[in-house]
Amino acid sequence: MYMPHIFINGLNAKSGGGKSILTNFLSLASKSKGGWHYYLLVPKVADYQDYSGDNISLLELPQVYTKTLMFPLVNRWVLPKLVRKLKCDLIFNLANAPMPIDIKQAFLFQWPYAVYPESPIWKIMDFKSWLIRKAKLYYFKKYLPHVDLMIAQTPVMKGRLEKLFDLRDVEVVSNAVSLDNLISETTHDFQLGDGLNLLYLTYYYPHKNLEIFLPLAREIKARKEKIRIITTIAAEQAAKAAKFLREVERQNLQDVIHNIGPVAMKDVPSLYQQTDGLLMPTLLETFGIPYTEAMSCSKSIFTSDLDFARDVCHDAAYYFDPFDADQILDKILESQSDPQGKRRRIEAGKKVLDELLTWEQAFDAYMCLFDKLLEDAN
Repeated sequence: MYMPHIFINGLNAKSGGGKSILTNFLSLASKSKGGWHYYLLVPKVADYQDYSGDNISLLELPQVYTKTLMFPLVNRWVLPKLVRKLKCDLIFNLANAPMPIDIKQAFLFQWPYAVYPESPIWKIMDFKSWLIRKAKLYYFKKYLPHVDLMIAQTPVMKGRLEKLFDLRDVEVVSNAVSLDNLISETTHDFQLGDGLNLLYLTYYYPHKNLEIFLPLAREIKARKEKIRIITTIAAEQAAKAAKFLREVERQNLQDVIHNIGPVAMKDVPSLYQQTDGLLMPTLLETFGIPYTEAMSCSKSIFTSDLDFARDVCHDAAYYFDPFDADQILDKILESQSDPQGKRRRIEAGKKVLDELLTWEQAFDAYMCLFDKLLEDAN
C-alpha cells in the first residue's frame, strides 16, 4: 500500500508559536496511524530528535542556507529540488512565504506583517528590519498563486487574507494550548520576589513592543507601585534587544523590569505559577499562544486593544492602547482594585479555552484538509 509523503517546512520554527505548532503536530504525527510519511525540515535536527521515527524523517540544511539573505535562493531552488528528490505528494508550509513549486501546497499563515499594512510597526522599526520584512512581503505575494490551501488560525486572519489578497475559501484551524508547555515534573525557582509579577514570555521582535516598558517602568516607580515586569529576551537576539536591556540599566529600572533571559520549555510551567498575569503590549499577532497559556493557568491578561487580541481573548482580558504607558498602568491597577472584575475575566478565559480545539482535534482537522487536497489532485 502506497504511503503518501508530506514535506513539512519548519525551517523558521525556531521559537514561539511556530515552534509550538510544529512540536505539537509532530507529537501527534509520530503516533498517527494515518499511513503518512513526514519529511520534516527543521533549523537543527538535534532539537527535534525525539520526534524521529518510522514515519518521520528529520532534515537539516547546511548552515549557510539558513541565513536570511539566502532565503530567495533556498526557497526558489534548494527546497523545490529537495521536495522533488523525496517524491513528496504534499507540502505543509510553516514558512513566511510560499514555495514556488507545482506540488500541492498547504500554507499555514502565521506572519502577521503581511496582513497589517496599516500597523504603526512599519514606521517605527529600524530600516534593516523594514527592508527584510518588505522583501519577505514581496515573496509572499509573488508566490501566493502556488498555494492550494491557505490555513488561518482565527477568523480575523481569514478575513484579512481574503480582503487583502482576494483569496477564497481560506480555512480556519484554531490553535490550542500546547500539549507539553504547561506540564512538567520539575520545579524551577525564578526568585521573582514579592509584589505583582507580570510576565511577557517572548523572543525579541520589533512588533513585540517591549520598548513601551521603559516609560511604563518609570511611571510605576513614580507612583511607588510594587509591580515587576518579567521579560525573557537575550541581548544576542537583536541589536534593539541589546539596546533595550542597556536602557533598562542606564535608567536604573532593573527593580521594575526584571529580565530573566530565555526560558527552557520544561521551566515554563514554573514561571507561570510564579507570576500573577500576562502583560503583552504586542502590535501584531496571528494568534498569540501566551493568551491561551495564561487562560489555562488562570492568570490575568493585559494586552493591546487590537483586533487579533480581541478575536482570541474576547472578555478574558484587560485591553489598552499599546503606546500609552499611563493607560497600561491604570488597567493593571484596575485589576487590583476590582477583584470581582478580575475573577470575571479569568472565568471568561476558561470559557474561551472550552471553545478552542484540542491539539488532537486540530491535528485531525489538518489531516482531513490534507486528505481532501490530495483527493482533489487525483
